[in-house]
Amino acid sequence: MAVLGGWRLTRAGVLFIVGILVLGGLVTGGIFLVKNHGEAVRHDQAVKVAEQNLKDQSQTATQPTNTSGSSDSTNAGTTNTAGTDTSTSSTTAAGNSSTTELPVTGIDDLQVLGRAAILAVLALSAAYYVTSRRASQRR
Repeated sequence: MAVLGGWRLTRAGVLFIVGILVLGGLVTGGIFLVKNHGEAVRHDQAVKVAEQNLKDQSQTATQPTNTSGSSDSTNAGTTNTAGTDTSTSSTTAAGNSSTTELPVTGIDDLQVLGRAAILAVLALSAAYYVTSRRASQRR
């Protein structure tokens, strides 16, 4: 048994500390694994949505203008008050409405480190409490 700062370090104490460190590492690794998996799933969903939007935009039916010499030819070239063709403005509005940015979600790295530190302090205080109780019972 070694004496460190007035504390007797036993084999059980060393194993307890090593166990806490290993369990903390496993929990932290599990959190990062779940976080990365969630980001991969969100990325795949975003890619599928983008591909579907591109497919929908490429399959949009366009209305051809009537260029025959009949009475409908006068209405085919009419423009709205902005000075653009009506079929062009409706296609542009449909194209811009589908380009929204996805919200950023997930676990913040600083929160993970903060929670790991809180867990370490809690485990350390529990270990100190147990050793204090054992020491007071021995006296």
